[in-house]
Amino acid sequence: MLNLGHCRSGIFSRARNVVIIGILRSSNVSSRLASRALSTIPSTGPASTGVTGEGAGASSFPPPVTLYQYKICPFCCKTKSLLTHLKIPYTPIEVNPLTKSQFKTIPIPDPTYKKVPVAVIGSSRLNGSESIVNSLLSLHHVVPLPPSFTSPQSLKWHDWSSSHLAVRIYPSLTSTFSRSLKAFSYIDSVETFTTLEKVTSKYVGALAMKFAGGKIQKKYGIEDVDVELRDSIRTWSEALGGGHFQGGGEPNLADVSVYGIFKGLEEVGGDWFEVVKGEEDVWAWYKRMEGIIGEIS
Repeated sequence: MLNLGHCRSGIFSRARNVVIIGILRSSNVSSRLASRALSTIPSTGPASTGVTGEGAGASSFPPPVTLYQYKICPFCCKTKSLLTHLKIPYTPIEVNPLTKSQFKTIPIPDPTYKKVPVAVIGSSRLNGSESIVNSLLSLHHVVPLPPSFTSPQSLKWHDWSSSHLAVRIYPSLTSTFSRSLKAFSYIDSVETFTTLEKVTSKYVGALAMKFAGGKIQKKYGIEDVDVELRDSIRTWSEALGGGHFQGGGEPNLADVSVYGIFKGLEEVGGDWFEVVKGEEDVWAWYKRMEGIIGEIS
């Protein structure tokens, strides 16, 4: 296994740090979400965790939302899935994974935070998917949500999507250089990147992703990334319990989160997505969710 610490080239070291910090460890939704969801979030504005600036009140609903993202970041995909499900318009800004120059344009600066996703909601900045999700859930007074949307089971599997599914899908996408390069091919279509930015971000980023994936695999004790990812997809099948959704008769937060990860990375594809198609109940669930949420940017 490649050791990131042995990479002596300055540019590879820099890219390594970008990928490790920016794509997988961008934001982990912790179990604390359960205690902060809905009932403990002030109804007058976003949750306080990770927020800078003035709170966005309901009077400006829907507040303008700008999301700074990496398209293939699973945590960004989860966030976009929730925004889309709640029918909250947002503007995605693709961040250059090497230079992160787009962070300089955020109206509320925070030079200490270099991860994605970052959202600007109204006049507030929220760092990380946990803070963004909390803020979106705090809009329950203007975006009606059934109590089951954030039930204990929903929050359990929502957390699982970050702590388990995401950390297995990432190493699978980056286990070889060719897989990493395919994952980073989305950069070719980013209109705001120059030709030089596209080339450097795609190829240096792909190499760094391979190294970073190996480190993540070692950290979580993953012996065979493809086998464990297949097992994770089957675990989700069990979580569905034969129902239309994990939430039963209608989607809950867990459904929205897992769908976001799958849908956001469908274009990258690979053997893992064939497993999704091969699990009859998971594929049927996926198509139902696709009919409800559809595409995410």
